[in-house]
Amino acid sequence: MLLLILQALERSLNIYLGSLKYQSIADIVKEPEIPYSQEYVSLLARGGKIDAFKEGVNWLTSKEAVLTYIANRERKRDLN
Repeated sequence: MLLLILQALERSLNIYLGSLKYQSIADIVKEPEIPYSQEYVSLLARGGKIDAFKEGVNWLTSKEAVLTYIANRERKRDLN
């Protein structure tokens, strides 16, 4: 019974969160301000580097989350 209640709660939360500012990563990387590929943004989402959640098999995030990552990231390598 507890599992059934938790699954219903999860579905409700996913519907609620989905109605907010979240979009699929495929849609976000089409924006001209986003210089990253879908694969890279998916990696950031899976690694917890950006605010994102998984709905079914798709990761959802916001354009603001990706732009915040871009603004706050530290360069890890020197290109010289």
